[in-house]
Amino acid sequence: MRIGLFNDTSVSGHYGCTAVMTTLLRALAARDADQVWLWPVGVPWQPHVRWLDRRPVDAIVVNGEGTIHHSAERQRTRDLLELPAYARKRGVPIHLLNASISDLDAPAIEALRGFDTIHVRESESLGYLSGLGIAATMVPDLSLGVTFAPPSSERAGILVTDSVLRETAKALRTVAVEIGADHARMRPKKRGPRLSRLRHRLEDKWPPLAAGRNWHPRSDVDAFGRRLSTAALVLTGRFHTVLLSLATFTPVIALPSNTRKIEAVMADSLGHEGRMLELDLLRDPATIERLRAGVPYAEADRAAIRRYLEQAEMGRSRMFDDILRQVGR
Repeated sequence: MRIGLFNDTSVSGHYGCTAVMTTLLRALAARDADQVWLWPVGVPWQPHVRWLDRRPVDAIVVNGEGTIHHSAERQRTRDLLELPAYARKRGVPIHLLNASISDLDAPAIEALRGFDTIHVRESESLGYLSGLGIAATMVPDLSLGVTFAPPSSERAGILVTDSVLRETAKALRTVAVEIGADHARMRPKKRGPRLSRLRHRLEDKWPPLAAGRNWHPRSDVDAFGRRLSTAALVLTGRFHTVLLSLATFTPVIALPSNTRKIEAVMADSLGHEGRMLELDLLRDPATIERLRAGVPYAEADRAAIRRYLEQAEMGRSRMFDDILRQVGR
């Protein structure tokens, strides 16, 4: 079975995106589905439609991760929402998965109805689509499909990661220094051999070079998972840091992002948003002392996370089975 896959977010090197693509491609391979192309995130596909047309597929899968929102302002969102019309032209089904969806204008909402199936990763998106009369199912983020070995040492220290919001990212760096915490970017700076850097520049100039069927991760998500699993606390403004913290049962405190996806995941996994922190409170001395003292999970939280991870695993399996069963009809 031949699959065309759009929105390969892992080309950024973001740890969470590497985890998502690892899960997605493993799930397809386990069901004897081969990716014919992996179209990179943020690259318009329309100028290369002839290249795509010459590579026949049985279905198109779109990784909606972090992309389907604020369509009036985001060309990236509009590009992905033109894909259902392209799929109809090719006569193949198209499936949207791993999506957070919000704040769409009327043309985008209409285009969204063209997907054969829609799978969102949190309850806020599910409620948003329900209000629009669009059917969808909820399957937690695919990054949860990556498993990590138990830590070899006791948990200690605080790990702070960044945010997609500039002001929040700056505040998190400042707090990391103030409390003596380690700081890590979820999207590491690009380094590597000169030949590798040259290849990436060529891929930027000619996107089909990056859209081959062979996938190579650009960050070590296993190493990042090990780092998380030895921390006593994680402070973050990143959606995927929250998810990977849940996957490793690492206590996490999170700041809001560019949509309500983090709040939604907190509610979906823990049943409450008590581990959310507003940016203004990050500058409060009482908050700093609270972080230094640690904010461990209650046993009820740990039990809720276990249920959430089990439900996520079952949901992923059903989703991929259903998608490929429809392709085979």
